[in-house]
Amino acid sequence: MTVSEASKTTDKTPLGTLLSILVSFEVLARYLEVGLRRHDATLIKFNIMSTLFKNGGEMTPSEIAESVFREKNSITSAINTLEKEGVVRREPSTNDRRSVKVIITDEGWKVANSLSPIAQELSREALSCIDKEQLEALVGNMRSIRESLLPKIARLSGR
Repeated sequence: MTVSEASKTTDKTPLGTLLSILVSFEVLARYLEVGLRRHDATLIKFNIMSTLFKNGGEMTPSEIAESVFREKNSITSAINTLEKEGVVRREPSTNDRRSVKVIITDEGWKVANSLSPIAQELSREALSCIDKEQLEALVGNMRSIRESLLPKIARLSGR
């Protein structure tokens, strides 16, 4: 059996199902990464900018890390890059002098607005193989998995 043939078979065990979901996620992430790269963007840049956009353009690095489900150190590195690009800036928090806020700049708003239709089109293309009912079921199933696992992650990580 070739690798291609093996990837078409279905392992109906829980582990096989989980691996199938993980591989699909990796393929989807790679597809988005390749599509965004054509527009000088990365998936992490898009995730951070989208998160800031949805939250009024201002969040702490910890809030961003939690929202995009990445470690704070990788978010800090990405924010450094975005700051060099002029799409975000850091400012001291008015509530807590030890904390900083990451704020979208005017240029950042332009970038976020220009990336949105690109991401929408990539999303439409990526999901075009699934009809509306299947897509609704998939979204519901993914939400159920998230809601089930997030408390377990918090408990296991001591948060």
